[in-house]
Amino acid sequence: MKKALFAALPLVLSLCVTTAWAAGGPEIKIVGATASSTNVESLQRGARLFVNHCLNCHSAQFMRYNRLTDLKLTPEQIKQNLMFTTDKIGDTMNAAISPKDAKEWFGAVPPDLSVMARSYTAERLGAYLRGFYVDPSRPTGWNNLVSPNIGMPHVMAELQGNPTVKETVFKADGKDIRTTSDAYGRARSAFIASNTMASFETHVEKKDGKTETHYIVRQLVPATDGLMTPQQFDAAMADLVNFMGYVSEPYRNQRVQIGIIVMLLLGLMLPAAYWLKKEYWKDVT
Repeated sequence: MKKALFAALPLVLSLCVTTAWAAGGPEIKIVGATASSTNVESLQRGARLFVNHCLNCHSAQFMRYNRLTDLKLTPEQIKQNLMFTTDKIGDTMNAAISPKDAKEWFGAVPPDLSVMARSYTAERLGAYLRGFYVDPSRPTGWNNLVSPNIGMPHVMAELQGNPTVKETVFKADGKDIRTTSDAYGRARSAFIASNTMASFETHVEKKDGKTETHYIVRQLVPATDGLMTPQQFDAAMADLVNFMGYVSEPYRNQRVQIGIIVMLLLGLMLPAAYWLKKEYWKDVT
């Protein structure tokens, strides 16, 4: 029994969804909706957002427009509503901007998004798209909770509006364990209690021979001046991430369905295999 539990542990862990992470950057609390990969309407809405807001600078060169018929769209619907950079439905989804111009304007060519959803989790992508906020100190006027000091502007600002960030600093004397523990506890409480996206960072500074530890909590303040309400924008980003997941693995749903069928067939064959084993070994001493 114990062996079976340990064998199943990796599967159980893989099904768990974390709400925060910290890997070489601030710890992020994720707040936002997700969409099912089998929801065709969500994928259609995500495709519309993708071609209108992402394909201006980014490409998805491993995805052809005619594959969007998988989303129950006709070739005519694809041509009229989703094709703006080419008139051939068999072409790949290339960016509207040329790589040369992109490098000149942004300093680097924006990455291809074909497999971006496989490089990052859907939760991280969703958090990134929702994590922009106004920052006058940045060249683009925008910053991001998930990727601080990112060079990308907020291309969804028209939809979301101009969110801001509330920063709270909890200071502690590095030599006083009680003070440090208290500041850390208050910072963690504020981070966990936030009902919007938030980040948590620890900064250690040395001044005049003294060590000061600062725990910084940044909480996103949703905007109300966009074309969408915060709830509508959250749902829209879930649709966009859902479509990016489809682009990265178009055959995922079919593969899962085939896997389920195979497991069912193996399950049906198990009694026969067990009976055959018993019959074969019954005369073996």
